[in-house]
Amino acid sequence: MKIFNRILAIFVLFCFSFGAAYADGESARADFSFTIPRYTSITPVTSPVLIANITDRTGNLHSPLYTRFRVITNSHENKNLYLKANVVTEGGMENAMFEQGGQVYIAFANLARIPSSSSLYNCKMGAMPADSPGVVAYPVTSIQGTEKARYMKGKDKYEVEVKGGETYVTVNVGQNVLRSSFAGNDPKGFYQAILSLTEADI
Repeated sequence: MKIFNRILAIFVLFCFSFGAAYADGESARADFSFTIPRYTSITPVTSPVLIANITDRTGNLHSPLYTRFRVITNSHENKNLYLKANVVTEGGMENAMFEQGGQVYIAFANLARIPSSSSLYNCKMGAMPADSPGVVAYPVTSIQGTEKARYMKGKDKYEVEVKGGETYVTVNVGQNVLRSSFAGNDPKGFYQAILSLTEADI
């Protein structure tokens, strides 16, 4: 029995000595890491194409127009985006946003009878309606869902600032026509402007 107890004591002592030696031994650590790149997604919630049918002699619309964009960004900082409008003329796709008398307007162009570039230019310059056939303009009444929206005169577009995360940017277009842009002999049919919200300042 004494021999057994001695062997047991030696075994326990060996286990303690081994455990202490292992605990004091070397160790290594590997840290796994990865980087999530910047991400921005801009999608229309409603159609990004504004279409208006001028139905009365005043040129006013029966109701205002609007479009909404959903913006998702993983940045913790505010982000600048750019809002612009285009129409199709005989010269191709042209900028349709302009300012007149302190008010920003969007020009709409006839789809059936494509207007000339000069018609669009005359509309922006406030010429008589007869000098801008096929182009009619309506005011941008508000831009909602942004931290701020600044009209860039030299580029004829808006710079809009949004928060990180998810944001809904809504652009409202008023129903009252720019009087100098509409005449009763403007070609009948649908008038269109294409509104876009972009990450790049193009």
